[in-house]
Amino acid sequence: MDNSTARPAPPRPPTRILVADDEPVIREFVAGILTELGHETLRARTGDEALTLAHERRPDLILLDINMPGMSGIEVCQRLRADLSTRDIPILIVSGLDAKSALEESIVAGADDFLTKPVDAFELSVRVRSILATRSIRDDDKRLEAYIQTLRQLRERGGR
Repeated sequence: MDNSTARPAPPRPPTRILVADDEPVIREFVAGILTELGHETLRARTGDEALTLAHERRPDLILLDINMPGMSGIEVCQRLRADLSTRDIPILIVSGLDAKSALEESIVAGADDFLTKPVDAFELSVRVRSILATRSIRDDDKRLEAYIQTLRQLRERGGR
C-alpha cells in the first residue's frame, strides 16, 4: 500500500481526568498541571461530588484525596470499585497523610497508585502517563477479545 494515500488516524479526544480534593489550592494546582499536559479536567470538592461526576462524566482517570468532607476518598474508591459501570476507571490516591498507612489503605480499597502531597508536577505527569498507558493497553485487549469472540460466533453460524 502506498503510504502517501494512507489516511491519518483521527485525533484522539483528550483524556478526561477527575481531580477530587477539598483544598482549592491543591485541586486547582493539580488540575492546572493536567490541563497543561492536554487533559480535560473535572473538579470535585467532596467525595459525594466525585462519585456523582464519575458516574455522569465517565473520566479516564480519577485522582482522589483521602481526607474530604462527607465521604472520604477511600470510601469513594471502594464504591467505584463495587460498581460495574465504574470499576475499571483507574484511581490515583493523592494524600498528605502518613505515606505507609495511607498507601496500604488505598491499595486495599482498590486504588491503582498513590502519590504523596505536596504534589510534584513531574512525578504527577509520569504517574498519570503510566496509568493512562496501562488503561489503553487494557482497552485494546478488551476490543481484541470482543473481535475474536465475534469471529468465533460468525464461524459457528457459518459452519452449521
